Amino acid sequence: MPAERILVVDDEPLIGLAFKRELSSKGYQVDSVLSGEEALTLVQKTKYDLALIDKDMPGIDGIETCRKIKKVSPETICVFMTGLFNKENILKEQQFVEAGGRTYYLYKPFSQGELASVVQTALREENK
Repeated sequence: MPAERILVVDDEPLIGLAFKRELSSKGYQVDSVLSGEEALTLVQKTKYDLALIDKDMPGIDGIETCRKIKKVSPETICVFMTGLFNKENILKEQQFVEAGGRTYYLYKPFSQGELASVVQTALREENK
């Protein structure tokens, strides 16, 4: 079985690099981009099983990125990431879900192994 493809969408290059390193070591095929616009370009060319999307980015934000990814690729699981747990982000998570995404509560910084655990959970739940 081919490895699942994961797209990381985060405007911080170090986050994308760290995610790519960790998830690739677990056998996933990982691409990383710095904006929602770049993500949409890739999604039109490549099928992704899962997209990890940062909430706050220049250009189109995480919610709109999710909405647009789901239009092009409805089967892609979109997971919301943010640096803060607060009332505003809870509302944003609600909007993200309404846009077709899922929230698995990835709040930066993640603890060791948390990223892989969330990815495995999201993929397993989707395949039920």
